[in-house]
Amino acid sequence: MHINAKCVTGTSKKRELNQRRKGFIAMNPKEKKKKILLAFSGGLDTSAIIPWLKETQDAEVVAYCSDLGNGPDAEGLKRWALQLGAADFIFENLKEAFVSKFAFPAIRAGASYQDDYLLGTALGRPLIAERMAHYALELGASAVAHGCTGKGNDQIRFERSWAYLIPQLEIIAPWRVWNFKGRKDLLGYLSEKGFSLEAKEKKYSEDLNLFHRSCEGGILENPAEEFEPSEIYKWVSPISKAKKDSITVEISFEQGIPVALNQKKMSAVALLSFLNEVAGQAGVGVLDLVEERTNGIKSRGIYETPGGTVLHLACRALKHLCWDRDLLTTSRSLGAQYGEAIYDGNWHSDLKNAIESYFETASETLCGSVKVKLHQGSVNFVSRQSPFSLYSAETVTFEADEGGVHHLADGYCKISALKQRLMGSRDQRMSRVSGGLR
Repeated sequence: MHINAKCVTGTSKKRELNQRRKGFIAMNPKEKKKKILLAFSGGLDTSAIIPWLKETQDAEVVAYCSDLGNGPDAEGLKRWALQLGAADFIFENLKEAFVSKFAFPAIRAGASYQDDYLLGTALGRPLIAERMAHYALELGASAVAHGCTGKGNDQIRFERSWAYLIPQLEIIAPWRVWNFKGRKDLLGYLSEKGFSLEAKEKKYSEDLNLFHRSCEGGILENPAEEFEPSEIYKWVSPISKAKKDSITVEISFEQGIPVALNQKKMSAVALLSFLNEVAGQAGVGVLDLVEERTNGIKSRGIYETPGGTVLHLACRALKHLCWDRDLLTTSRSLGAQYGEAIYDGNWHSDLKNAIESYFETASETLCGSVKVKLHQGSVNFVSRQSPFSLYSAETVTFEADEGGVHHLADGYCKISALKQRLMGSRDQRMSRVSGGLR
């Protein structure tokens, strides 16, 4: 944090600078006032941050909030932010951009983290960071701020994106410098400032956007504990309560991107919203994962990604139809790296951009439709079709051999087994025991 370093000299001044950084004393009123853009949710943490920034940084604070599918109350948040002392409030509806430019490209790449997590939270942060960088420059802000804690992943996701997009601006992370210990301290601080906030103790920590809902904390902090699904699930019906009737949906893809349901073109938001509803009713799309955060801490989370799960599996089925094995193997490896890049906050990086370019090229033939049947937690494939399919019924059939594959296989098998023949002859000469022979 850079606070008018020219005025800070000597031991006492250094001590003063450190005290300012930790929030003990306010800045000199004669120093130039900062303008800080804050990622604002209206929760306890970011509510306390507004007056804290004004007090300790002598700053003009602009609160930024966006809707990625979590449905924030824009008018209510604006009133609250201004009441807390924000100079202005910015709100954006980013649902379409989030789904079409972040979630769907991740589906195309088959991106996941530690096998199964489809990266719902991690995909939302770089978009918020991008928009905040845009407004920070437009407003002439000298700093951006967030309310992420020092133990989680989101701090690095915001800050790595900002480091790329606005490297010249300061980043302020109050949880890493102030002396507040938890909710009680923050409520007390707001009360001292004359602000009353009804902040009920949350049993679980929840994150929500149009792609997924996550739940952490409470009983989930013990990986050995079983939980009651009805207490945690909100999007997906537990199997015992899932719809008994199956539902069949046909998903159409163009270059790996979902574009239509049941042959009806739809916007990205409408398509994902519909699948979230029907897949959730069918009990599809829940993950109980013990994951390793970027800082090495293990945590357990419950992730509900009903529509995303169906799209992920359908796109993978289309890849098996349209791509050869070598392309599939390479894409599987790069998809995992893509997922790790997203998880670790590297959306804005050369690696992510290069992998994205790979999938844009590889997916030129990833067009067609996949029909799936959703039933009580399962996703079953009914049909797969593509104009670029590599499947040949004439070649695979047992009823005919018009291409003469049976005859050609004689030479193929002998040549492909040549290496084993040479190794086997060598081991016989050396009297080495191989396999089950004695």
